[in-house]
Amino acid sequence: MITIQNGKLMIPDSDRFVGFAGDNTVNTKQFTMIDFMGENCAFTLCVRFDDDTVRSVPLSAQRDHGDTVLTWQIRKEDLCSSGVVQVQVKIADSDGDIEHTTKDFFLIGSAVELDDDGGEMEYVTPSQLQNSINQALETITAISPYVDDDGYWCVYDPEQGEYVRTEYHVSGIAPDSAMSDSSDNAVSNSVIKRYADGKAADCNTFTISYADAKTADKVPNTRKIARLPLAADIEAADLMAALRPYTYRINVTPNLSGVTGQLGIGISGEVFFCTATDHWVQLADFAQLNDKMDLVTEVDASDVEDVFDGNMFFCDDVPYVKLDGDAVALAKSEDVYSKTQIDTMIGDIESCLAAI
Repeated sequence: MITIQNGKLMIPDSDRFVGFAGDNTVNTKQFTMIDFMGENCAFTLCVRFDDDTVRSVPLSAQRDHGDTVLTWQIRKEDLCSSGVVQVQVKIADSDGDIEHTTKDFFLIGSAVELDDDGGEMEYVTPSQLQNSINQALETITAISPYVDDDGYWCVYDPEQGEYVRTEYHVSGIAPDSAMSDSSDNAVSNSVIKRYADGKAADCNTFTISYADAKTADKVPNTRKIARLPLAADIEAADLMAALRPYTYRINVTPNLSGVTGQLGIGISGEVFFCTATDHWVQLADFAQLNDKMDLVTEVDASDVEDVFDGNMFFCDDVPYVKLDGDAVALAKSEDVYSKTQIDTMIGDIESCLAAI
């Protein structure tokens, strides 16, 4: 499996052969970018042939769990000549930032119809091919740096036969060897870890007491109001629905004990109110009130016949009462003689009665 990790392109020997010169859409190669988190990126495979001809091939990308898989659909224009070809993946994001991987190589086999002048093909023994591969690998790896976990560039040292870390950092700033409140320089991961571990040890000493002090006067969100948890907003309709069973009682009968101020509903739908004596008293409904009381209103003469018996009303400023379908006028103060007026007309009524 061809992988790209921390900017290093690694091609196993079993995956180096990509086809014969002139092959078209026969083979594909996939590059797995391990833990690549970039978004909206364009990927290009840069191919350099023996004659220094360079071809750029767009790669399709697809997410696979935490990795990104790049696919190269190999076309004949990508295999324009046989031999060893250097390859490198270029990554460009939507902000215009460009990043390259290290270099590695593929092998392209020759095809008879593409040999120059139709001459006899040059045969290569397995040992010669292996030597060529080893030489190409040594050449490419010697000039193919990569970035290690701490952000330093590493290059291959042929004399040591291994990669060595350089003093160059991907940030372009020489890393500090210690944390600082004033420096903008980068620091290595190991320094950050030591600093964080030290701070964590100090924080752990105060974490519990600090959390207890901050939460001492706080109500836990597991607490409930009317069986509604406080973990989220409580809508008025939800609160009303939860409280409704506690705002009234049902199947109430007169004089039954209750809670002062509570409303109740009787067996037949009557309305009750619990008085200060903690007993239920039935309230008069609209029909009962309508039978007992009606407001005295002003009625036009044409509408008198529509007034119900027993109701009082005014008509032309005269008070009436409806009795057996007739409007009976009631006496007003100005229509009745006062005692003084009677005395003036016939004398003192008490003296007259005493003389009889």
